[in-house]
Amino acid sequence: MRIDSLDALPGLLPGSYRGRTLHFLDASSEHGRRVLEYLFPGVDAPAYDDFGLLPSVVTIDALVIGDDYKGQVKSLQRAFETPGPGLLMHPWLGPMSVILEEPASIAFSVRELRVARINVRLKRVQIGGGVGQVLSGLGGGVASLLSAAQALIDVVDVLVLSAARGAAIRRTVRLIAAAANAVTPPSDGARLLPEIRSILAASAPETPATFGSWLSGAVSVLSAVAEEPAVASALASPPVSTAQAKIAVASDLAGRMMDAAASAPSQVDAALLVAAAAEFLSAAARQSVYADFASRREATAYRTAMTAALSALIDRAEILGSDTYQAASSELIRGARRVSSAVVIEMNEVVGRLPEVLVFASEREHDAWQVAQHIAGDRPGQIEAVYLDIVARNRPRHPAVMEGSTVEALEIR
Repeated sequence: MRIDSLDALPGLLPGSYRGRTLHFLDASSEHGRRVLEYLFPGVDAPAYDDFGLLPSVVTIDALVIGDDYKGQVKSLQRAFETPGPGLLMHPWLGPMSVILEEPASIAFSVRELRVARINVRLKRVQIGGGVGQVLSGLGGGVASLLSAAQALIDVVDVLVLSAARGAAIRRTVRLIAAAANAVTPPSDGARLLPEIRSILAASAPETPATFGSWLSGAVSVLSAVAEEPAVASALASPPVSTAQAKIAVASDLAGRMMDAAASAPSQVDAALLVAAAAEFLSAAARQSVYADFASRREATAYRTAMTAALSALIDRAEILGSDTYQAASSELIRGARRVSSAVVIEMNEVVGRLPEVLVFASEREHDAWQVAQHIAGDRPGQIEAVYLDIVARNRPRHPAVMEGSTVEALEIR
């Protein structure tokens, strides 16, 4: 399930109930305590008893959209009729276990074809050790995806004949090394690929156990967090690769692994390539916490690209349908979905704090300084910063004569 479909539905946020996708219009919640009021004759002041925390009630207005909207509605109807608590993926508040407070409303209209409107009130419930606690955040999701990838490698080690797995490992090692040599590093990550290539070229693994540690060495470079000291050293130091650069390299490598898995010569090769793609995507997801996104556009683009890559990983894992890989691939699918949900929740919070990219359209040539004054004229101290952002974002041949129909600039907050 691809939880992020904002490109197709602008203005809506994705979520789900019991695994059924919903596109949220509005959501509200009620919070408080259970208080009982006593009124006595002849006494002006009432008395109160506190009976504890009031279960939060979440009200959702959402849409179901698509050519198969009637099938989606029937599936959602069965989900509403299922007894017991279910998992709600709230686009702002995250995962929560809920039960229906009252019957859900499903509405159709002749003015809205291929659309159904959903209104439902759900009450939060506390379940110790249940699904609501398992899906707790991005860190736990990344750990579960890495564990599932290693479990898939272990299956190859235990259940595949030695001759078949040895040949598959050698082919997979060559593919991963070739992918690392083919990736073009971003300008702020020039140090990444030489380090990764040296790790991959150090020793070629021959068994699944050594393959897992060999792959983890390269993934650790992309997962590492660069710590910047509070006081800069006087000595010149090499530039540090940014989190965005690590995301770009890890996503590129994962995409190449999934493309190779689609045309793998055997199920063993496909399993190893899917495991490698999962580890690279876990590194890209982990870096989202440390990425310094400049605008909502950048954060939204990362969210969409990341969830699309995880959806493609799920599709590749589902192809491993034989009994040999069924348990391990199912665990990897659950881990990928967990990471996808956590990335959406994390990035929805980040997007709300970031400025938007302003677009100015004109048939005449632009002067970057005049555009900067137009944006930050009431804040003279920020005009120069806006001017530098316009030049860096649009890359004109000359800032005073900016050709083209549009100019992009970062919104000031």
